[in-house]
Amino acid sequence: MLHDAIIDAAQALAKDHFMQQSFRLDSLPLFATLSDDQLERIQSQLQRKSFRAGEDIFVQGAPADGLLLLLTGQAVLFQTNEDGSQTPLATVSAGQSLNQQALFAEAMQSATMRAAQPVTLLQLTRLRFNQLLRQHPDIGAALGTEDAESRSGPINPQFAEQREDEEILIQTHRHWWSFARMAWLPLILMPAMWLGAAALEAQAPSLVLLALSLALPGLALLYFYLEWRNDSVIVTDQRIIRINRTILTMYRQVTQVGLDSVHEVNYELPPYDPFARIFRYGSVIVKTAGAQGNLEMALMPSPARFQSLIMENRQYFESRKAQRHHKLVRAEMQRMMSGEPADDALLSASQSADGPPKPLSGSKGFLSTRIEMSNGDIVYRKHISVWAQHTALPILIILASLAALILTFTLVGPDLRIITFPVAMIALLAGSLTYYWLDWDWRNDVYIISDDTITLVHKRPFFLENLRDQILVERIDNVESVTSGFFAALLKYGDVRMSLVGADEPKLFVKVARPQEIQQEISRRQHNKSLRRARFDAMQQRKMLGDYLGESPGGGLQAAPGQGATAAIGSDAPANSGGAHSAAANEQVLSAVNNPDRNRPPRLPTKIVAAQQKAPPPGPSLGSAPRPQRLRPSAKETRET
Repeated sequence: MLHDAIIDAAQALAKDHFMQQSFRLDSLPLFATLSDDQLERIQSQLQRKSFRAGEDIFVQGAPADGLLLLLTGQAVLFQTNEDGSQTPLATVSAGQSLNQQALFAEAMQSATMRAAQPVTLLQLTRLRFNQLLRQHPDIGAALGTEDAESRSGPINPQFAEQREDEEILIQTHRHWWSFARMAWLPLILMPAMWLGAAALEAQAPSLVLLALSLALPGLALLYFYLEWRNDSVIVTDQRIIRINRTILTMYRQVTQVGLDSVHEVNYELPPYDPFARIFRYGSVIVKTAGAQGNLEMALMPSPARFQSLIMENRQYFESRKAQRHHKLVRAEMQRMMSGEPADDALLSASQSADGPPKPLSGSKGFLSTRIEMSNGDIVYRKHISVWAQHTALPILIILASLAALILTFTLVGPDLRIITFPVAMIALLAGSLTYYWLDWDWRNDVYIISDDTITLVHKRPFFLENLRDQILVERIDNVESVTSGFFAALLKYGDVRMSLVGADEPKLFVKVARPQEIQQEISRRQHNKSLRRARFDAMQQRKMLGDYLGESPGGGLQAAPGQGATAAIGSDAPANSGGAHSAAANEQVLSAVNNPDRNRPPRLPTKIVAAQQKAPPPGPSLGSAPRPQRLRPSAKETRET
């Protein structure tokens, strides 16, 4: 059996290796100049994926992750129009590649790719590619991408909770004085024990005390040092993380605050502490919108510099956020000018096509504490130890009553059977009802994490209680995970605490398995929510400008069948006037996204305004007054007035 399993595994690995090697990377123009050794390094970063017939490989409007290489099967590319119809574009067969440009820059999928047959492909993600370029600069030099280091996150995560696109700015511990102020006691105890050993006349006790004078203070110093090094504070380009650990109690607390939640940063030196002035340590307090989400870090080195670092990073975070929004808006405007549809139809179609969420395969275990749903939600239950603790007594009662029933009909005489049988049946019924109650209670106390909300559900059997608390992901200020105690550390369970904006009490996940993973899942959903919000704002600005261009005279967005979409914007010019006018109109429309006031619609291109001003006034035959223009006067007209 074992020999056959090893052979099957080796054959599977060989087949996988053959499938990867069957596609030669040097057949792509991008990698044609690389050596065999460099190609092997890139080959090692490829990820193999399989898709069933009818399954979407990627969808229109989604981020392009990297290069795709089709090994087997066939897929179709199509675009979804605004009216919900689909326009076929191309057929992709085995041996073809897509999305090479996604290796070097962020991009959005302009079409949907769906498997027409079972498809096997290799994927080289932008993250893995950039990591490879960092580890092997010769590949970047051969490809002409020496600056790839500035485009991606770290090569390897430097702490367990680090995101893929997150960069560490500073990782530090508390001031060394937090260790030194505890180290004086062992250092004083050591010479005192030496003096005691010297005072003893007997040689054996003196040697024992001398050995203890070295061992005990040494162990104490080692413990204090490890306690000091265990705690750390990390500031990244996205958030602030504080990690506290206690070795003796096996306590671990991870607290994180996103930079977009930071409202104020203060520092203070401990009063009546001259050492704080001498050694320059103090407390740094990070304040958020809710008091429960504030983060205080004591005994920090150079607190003033630490405060400046956080505030400068906060400003840089906001500027990068604005730049990312500007790029998304420009990308949406370019898609609009090229005639590509918006994602509204695709979004509505996907929402209407999805049925009720169902658990995915592998998530239906009888005692499963983490269930992945088909719509992307994750359902968490309390740790299995909570179930075992609650149901242990009912299970024992059920087993004892079953044993009593067996003994009643085998060993107990007929006279006593009248007593033992009803007692055993009552115990069996009571134990079964109690087990059902406690098991049902454990299964229906769940925590549901979705893309937009987090739901805490607390139910009781027979409709006695049904509490459902739902919070928005974007309203979470602070997420904290806590593991405390020997059994909690051994069984890997703990609590997750969420502080909300404007709320007095935090929301809790109590005694859940792997609380650090749940904390990171919430943090990931928050990060993705902010990216989707930026994408949504860009689409809204595209829609706003499109509506205004569509309402203005001669400003329709729909191009004629033989023309580009930009030719329809300047309808006062001839359709065959060349590409110069279209390029100028495109640039004028794209410049409208630079409007700093996002609460009002962006300005129209100057030529459209001029065309409307030159239009003849309505004749007297019109029975009603003309509709007033919704355009604001330009700066030049205001000065002339």
